[in-house]
Amino acid sequence: MSNQIIDLSVSRRTLMKGGAVAASMAAAPALNNWAFAKKIEKLEKEGWTKHPVACTMCGAFCGLLAMRKDGEPLSEHSVRIFPNPGHPQQGYCGRSAAAMWVWNHPLRLRKPLKRVGEKGAGQFEEVTWDEALNDIAARLKDIVQKNGASSVVSTSHSFSGYSKWLTFPLGSPNNIGHQSSCNAGGIAGRNLVFGKGFDGAGKMEPDYANLRYLILIGRSMGASMGALHTLNQARANGAKVVSIDPRMPDIAYGDADWVAIRPGTDGAFVASLINEMITQGTADLSFIEKHTNGAYLIKEDGQPLTQSDICSNGSKSMYVVMDSKGNISFRGLKKNEKGIVVGFDEDPAFKADLNAGSTVKLADGTSIPVKSAFVLVKEKMAEYTPEKTSEITGIPAGTIRRIAKEFADFKGVIDDGWYSSKNGTDVQLYQLISIANAINGNIDAKGGLVVTAGAGLKVPSVSAGKGPNGETWKMAPEKRIDKIVYPDAAGTFKVALEAAATGKPYPVKAAFFVGTTMFHREANSQKLADHLKKLELCVVQDVLPQEIVDYADYVLPATYFLERKDISGVKWALDGSIYLSDPQLTPPKDCDARHDVWILLEILRRAFPERAERVGYKECKTAEEFNQYFNAFAQRGYDKLVADCEKAVPGWGKQICEDMATKGWSTIKPKVYDVYPYKKPFGTPSGKAEIYSFKSLSNPACSKAVSPITGYVPAPAYTAPKPNSNEFVLVSGKNCQTCSGLNMFTEPTRYLGDRTVWINPEDAARLGIKNHEIVEIEGIDTKAKGRAAVTVTKKVIPGAVFAFGFSGGVRTKNLLDPNYQFVKEGINSHWFATEYAQPFFGNVANNCSVRINKVRG
Repeated sequence: MSNQIIDLSVSRRTLMKGGAVAASMAAAPALNNWAFAKKIEKLEKEGWTKHPVACTMCGAFCGLLAMRKDGEPLSEHSVRIFPNPGHPQQGYCGRSAAAMWVWNHPLRLRKPLKRVGEKGAGQFEEVTWDEALNDIAARLKDIVQKNGASSVVSTSHSFSGYSKWLTFPLGSPNNIGHQSSCNAGGIAGRNLVFGKGFDGAGKMEPDYANLRYLILIGRSMGASMGALHTLNQARANGAKVVSIDPRMPDIAYGDADWVAIRPGTDGAFVASLINEMITQGTADLSFIEKHTNGAYLIKEDGQPLTQSDICSNGSKSMYVVMDSKGNISFRGLKKNEKGIVVGFDEDPAFKADLNAGSTVKLADGTSIPVKSAFVLVKEKMAEYTPEKTSEITGIPAGTIRRIAKEFADFKGVIDDGWYSSKNGTDVQLYQLISIANAINGNIDAKGGLVVTAGAGLKVPSVSAGKGPNGETWKMAPEKRIDKIVYPDAAGTFKVALEAAATGKPYPVKAAFFVGTTMFHREANSQKLADHLKKLELCVVQDVLPQEIVDYADYVLPATYFLERKDISGVKWALDGSIYLSDPQLTPPKDCDARHDVWILLEILRRAFPERAERVGYKECKTAEEFNQYFNAFAQRGYDKLVADCEKAVPGWGKQICEDMATKGWSTIKPKVYDVYPYKKPFGTPSGKAEIYSFKSLSNPACSKAVSPITGYVPAPAYTAPKPNSNEFVLVSGKNCQTCSGLNMFTEPTRYLGDRTVWINPEDAARLGIKNHEIVEIEGIDTKAKGRAAVTVTKKVIPGAVFAFGFSGGVRTKNLLDPNYQFVKEGINSHWFATEYAQPFFGNVANNCSVRINKVRG
């Protein structure tokens, strides 16, 4: 793309100053709650009952209510979906509103299907459950006896983790999630700065309700409506939102600022913010000195200076700091008699010099030069002046300076991400985002990036070698297959499918896909299709005919969240709360769908009954029997939590039960601010927020993949497009109306879904492309091709094109009703992506480069 600087910033409003306006806006969320509550109250008087629901149309688990008309048969007319007023993760979007459109969908999978044609042809015949389960079990048993348990893999994208109920009791370590193409980059980046225990999705979140200034980098708030609802409270009180994105996201249609950025250059932008805060003196130096490892001295080889370097009997885990007079002190972690970290071991009165750069005498009498970590950060960030960064990103230098000043002045926070795997540089990006929040001193403080509270609910479940009732067993000796290739992988399933084709690092013969839209999840769809054909056994459990069903030996109809009960912790919320999801729906009368876990355990029981007993499962012939078995685990965890709370404070347990019965949720642990790392350590080697990552230094492969302090790295995941040509970076994203693996099939999506490819007017004019014209999209690296209508719009930056993910481009062949061919419209961007994964971490890029050609004739 051209280095021409294009100011595409779209200002939607300035900070609110009028008290009356702010007060009226602040009332909006409360008014919405009141309006919904009044409507629900009216329905209850008319004979409707309310049933709490945790929505999984995306991964937010937003709190809903399923309103049922008593005395009427289940139907789309006797069940209405509402937000659950006051819920900690209250959400209601186009996807949740369409949940009942899935229930009796014309395309819904209703009977077990057995493949009768070639893999990929999508040709099946109906069979009975016994036929399907017995044959699958026999083939599974043969595969395990010949190749071992580790040759069986499972995965899920239904946000339930159900797939582990087969592989773990079987003895296979290979239950592998979808994080590589979703939030793995964010997990790894946070781990480098905040450490283990603080890196998982939802553990560290912006304090949406109380923040004053929020920067969203490639983050669509429509991916979690509960978080957006909470953020709206802050926006009503005058908070400003700035969105940094190659395309204009939904939130910028209202009162947020959109600042367009060239794809893959986000790291340069964040580095420039850090540089500006340091050079302009707006960085929070007190926080950096006390609560980060910025003052820790670093040797020339990049390793931290420790007490063991300068004292003959010193500790390798006590780090050295120096004051402005050259005096030294040691900082480390305090542990109890069991070796558990309980606090910090340091002199709180010692004032370390952040700009230290001197020589230090070692234990052997020699002297070596050292610099503070902060100095190294400052030196690395110095190259990212606003002018240099403008050349890289396309954002005007003045805009960068303005955002950096506002970010510091209003103690802003940069969102820690959601759908974060984009360009193959995401670990570095989220490392920089975490560092920027720390440099701004806004960690675990009200309105900042905070550690969310947990409710303490522990539901017995299955894990590797452990059952829900205390059972234990020996697992297969092999390591989880993706961690052999990517040691710090959160979940890189592509390794398992590559092993199906190559036999390396060890053979994979069978795969179970539980509620997962693989072709809308995994990059490079052609390779995915080729690898799926190599499996000896491929079993798909789902609700609707996702594209992967064409490659299955068996397709098994499953229930979904409106037909299942659950008790769990509220996701993504500030306070530690629990929810009940009990919609009390059953599948339509002609739909023989079953619970995913029942399917898996029945296969296991029929193949290896003794291994099914590892989780206390023998046989459940009816749905009622299975529900009694499976729901008992959640009930046991809930009962223990209630009992513990009642013991701690008499009456508390009773209140929790009343909350759950009347509201469907209860807050157990309100968030307490200013704990980490002020009173309790983070999970890093130093216990501090590490602006210079010591974890990176702990493994040569890790430090080779991501250095202790990083800067901008050009996207390695795809070939850079030629400037001012028909070549573009194709970026993808989501909205809150239609982008969901289930919702993309529903009737509302026919009319609300955007299955076009966005192109900037400047690019469209150069190529002679008109609005709504059909074009051919060709992957520069993958050679994959597809067709779509274009939308000519200024809502995407020149040099890039945009398409919504989980929206269209479905290529399922024979299971689509003629009335639902609209799901084939548009493109699925994963066909054009290269499947590049970052070394060591395994996060897979979704963005890619394509050519746009007019369709002739």
